[in-house]
Amino acid sequence: MHTLGEITEFIDAKLVGDPSIKINGIASLQHSNSNQLSYIVNDKYKKDLISSQAGVVILNESLLADCPTNALVVNDVYLAFAKISHYFKKQITHQAGIHSSAKINNAKINTTCVIGENVTIGNDSVISPNAIIEDNVTIGDNAYLYPNVTILQGCSIGKNAVISSGAVIGSEGFGNARDDQGHWHTIAHLGNVVIGDNVTIGANTTIDRGTLEDTEIHDGVRIDNLVHIAHNVIVGKDTAIAANTGIAGSTTLGKRCMIGGMVGIVGHLNICDDVIVNAKSTIDKNIKNPGTYTGIMPLMNHKQWQNVGLWLVKLDKIVEYLNIKLKNLKGN
Repeated sequence: MHTLGEITEFIDAKLVGDPSIKINGIASLQHSNSNQLSYIVNDKYKKDLISSQAGVVILNESLLADCPTNALVVNDVYLAFAKISHYFKKQITHQAGIHSSAKINNAKINTTCVIGENVTIGNDSVISPNAIIEDNVTIGDNAYLYPNVTILQGCSIGKNAVISSGAVIGSEGFGNARDDQGHWHTIAHLGNVVIGDNVTIGANTTIDRGTLEDTEIHDGVRIDNLVHIAHNVIVGKDTAIAANTGIAGSTTLGKRCMIGGMVGIVGHLNICDDVIVNAKSTIDKNIKNPGTYTGIMPLMNHKQWQNVGLWLVKLDKIVEYLNIKLKNLKGN
């Protein structure tokens, strides 16, 4: 727990409020309480700022008048958030064996595993050699974790999960802020990963924890080997994702989608239910209607690619124009 005075000094902010107030965590504007810090990077979230219950908000001068609570005024909000996020990140020290506080309900745990504080493992689950289960993890009944699986602090795994070797659940998300000198400052990710029932996860797949909210993998999802799912992604029920696919942060996939191998999906997108994406496609915009989609381009100089793309989106109009011209020629 830190006072606003301490936080103000650490991020070199101007405090508008009471320096003695104590802050015990970070949360989004929508879900924060009076003991938590939040932040806002642009006007897009002004409505959430106005209604926020946060104890303090990091913002720039232009949004100060709309802040209903204590404020930390800075020039670069994202950089200030990156710095302060590490104040609230708990570091885990791994100890060999099973911690005395762990609740093991008739599960089979290999003697080479690391089981942290307050871990709960359900009935008939199997934890294979060299698995690491960090503090406050919950694993449901009848789960099977293959050798060398890592489940990091605070994550939740549902019933009947199958997680193959080398998978990492709850890895740090890829969030960085740059300062005036061009140096990167890593953001500590404070959310978790929540995985539903009957989910399978392939070998060497990584699923990042959320920045503040959780990354969610819903019931019945099938994930192949070597898939990367970034922070705050939501994967809907019964969706299947093939190998080498990468999904960038804060994207939502609907139910019953099928994502082919080596697909790239950029961040902050919404993909509706019942979408099929063919292998090697790149998805760079929202998909609002069910169906099959392909987005593959040959490799070329970027400037040439921009010109080609410009003409591609006009092809239907070009064809229509040429057909009209052809009819006119025939008429003559």
